[in-house]
Amino acid sequence: RSREHILLANIFEHAWSQGKNLSLSELILQVQSPPFTKLGVFDINTFFPDKDRFELAMRLNNILAAPSFQSWIEGEPLEIQNLLYTPEGKPRHSIFYIAHLSDAERMFFVTLLFTAVESWMRTQSGTPSLRALIYFDEIFGYLPPTQNPASKPPILRMLKQARAFGVGLLLATQNPVDVDYKALSNAGTWFIGKLQTDQDKQRLLDGLQGAAPGIDRATYDRLLSTLGKRVFLMHNVHEKKPVLFQTRWAMNYLAGPLTRAQIPALNMLAQSAEKVSEPGMADEMLAGTSGEAPTAQVGESLPGTTTRPKVPARIEEYFLPNTISLAQAYKETGQSMPGDILSQALLYRPFLLGQVQARFLERRYNLDTTQVTTVLVQEPDRRGYIHWEQHEYGQINPATLEKAPDPRGRFLPLEAPLNDAALLANLKKDLEDWVYRNQEARVLANPTLKVYAGPEISQAEFRRMCSEAAQALRDAEIAKTKAAYDKKLDAIEAKLRREERELQADEAEYNQRKMEEVGTHFENVISLFNRRRRTLTTSLTKRRLTEKAKAEVEESIQAIEAYEKEIEALQAEMEGVLQDIQERWENTVAEVEEINVPAKKTQIFTELFGVVWLPYYIVQSGSGAVELAAYK
Repeated sequence: RSREHILLANIFEHAWSQGKNLSLSELILQVQSPPFTKLGVFDINTFFPDKDRFELAMRLNNILAAPSFQSWIEGEPLEIQNLLYTPEGKPRHSIFYIAHLSDAERMFFVTLLFTAVESWMRTQSGTPSLRALIYFDEIFGYLPPTQNPASKPPILRMLKQARAFGVGLLLATQNPVDVDYKALSNAGTWFIGKLQTDQDKQRLLDGLQGAAPGIDRATYDRLLSTLGKRVFLMHNVHEKKPVLFQTRWAMNYLAGPLTRAQIPALNMLAQSAEKVSEPGMADEMLAGTSGEAPTAQVGESLPGTTTRPKVPARIEEYFLPNTISLAQAYKETGQSMPGDILSQALLYRPFLLGQVQARFLERRYNLDTTQVTTVLVQEPDRRGYIHWEQHEYGQINPATLEKAPDPRGRFLPLEAPLNDAALLANLKKDLEDWVYRNQEARVLANPTLKVYAGPEISQAEFRRMCSEAAQALRDAEIAKTKAAYDKKLDAIEAKLRREERELQADEAEYNQRKMEEVGTHFENVISLFNRRRRTLTTSLTKRRLTEKAKAEVEESIQAIEAYEKEIEALQAEMEGVLQDIQERWENTVAEVEEINVPAKKTQIFTELFGVVWLPYYIVQSGSGAVELAAYK
């Protein structure tokens, strides 16, 4: 019913169902970020909240981080097949010496060993012959009658089931009373020596009766009571009666428990024995849990893990798509792809991504534009200090970002500040503040023409806009000026036409007066011959009227000349004024200035901010390992 057990069991089941192994590092990461979203009918965060999963991951991580645990991940791997046979297929003896360990470490290792043997055993086929033998000296404490230590369940299961797989167990103890009776009843063969107490004897007899209910308890009791030194009673469930036998003499060179310093020397002795051993003899190997134990030769492993690290809560996570092939990635670096590629993987590296929009809206400048600032930080300072100007990047379209990584990808771990929600929240505010303080919109302005343009307009385009505006204003002013001068000219021309009409009338009257004056003179001459007298007054009057008519003609001519000169002067003046207008508006086109409009805090919007995973190809070849960007 434990949440921890259910979560871990499902993580293992998920990995193993896909044929994947799980290291302790992978397990810790998957506890934080499980590879599934539901457990039963509940969402994973409902069944096991993120905070509680983090506490479990921390407890597991304490195991991995503890200095005393480092020796447990070194040395010979606990692979039972390799411990039973050499790479050439020869059988070998593997001796595990644990006397130097603490009680907790002994229990830990014994449980691991029997669990590993059981797992290996279940991969074997059934057989009636002996395939492997496990000898455990001093079983006391690992198979007790009442308590249930971690080592007891796997040993009990193997006592019941191992014989079917050809695996035998040989368990030795000096205190039968401290061994579980269920275990004793599952032992097929018993070797019983002299017992120290009657309690031990009675416990053994109880176990024997449980294993073989038909035995004669009194007979066995008498035999056990009379055993001498080096004399043993052998009980075999397949035999009808027990057998007494005596062991032969043996020379014993054991000096007692080994010290920690003696283990490396014993390893060297075992290795030298292997070198001089004759063909066909069993190879000897000592696999210690500490000291100078031999280490497995493992090829260079790929960086990262297959488990994606957990991004802090409320922090966005993005994935840059893998957009180029391996051949293109090599081409981007100017290299040719080698033909001896040994392995290839896709590695995701964590970066800090930020993309902030600053909108600039100023109606007086006809400004409505948005500027986007993008930063991509590969290794942000662990304390949260970033010079944003050093990490500016090209704008990223959010639609191109993916929500999930490539299923074949591996991941590097998240390190501070990328795994700290509080630090990331502060960095987001700092980025927005940096954009507010440093981002401004350039406005090209011509106040005279009242023409304004934002940063998206080039200088050439702006000059064209100014030229068009100046031309329109010039044309309007020229039209207005022409209208004013045309009005004046129309008035003068009207006077001129009136004066011309008056001139025509004056000339006609003048000609009439001259004719009348000539007629009067002629009549006066005729009257001298006709003796009709005409008065001189009439002639003088005619003369005066003629002179008056002539004066009016001359006056009209002078007025016409004055009007014509006035028209010429007004036209010349108009041409000058129009030329001035033309030059003045042409000069205003060049009156361009730049106005920097600062950003406003209310117009700063964060579009993207969080952890972004960038894909890289990791390629191993004969010339070494190469890392290539898998995006463009």
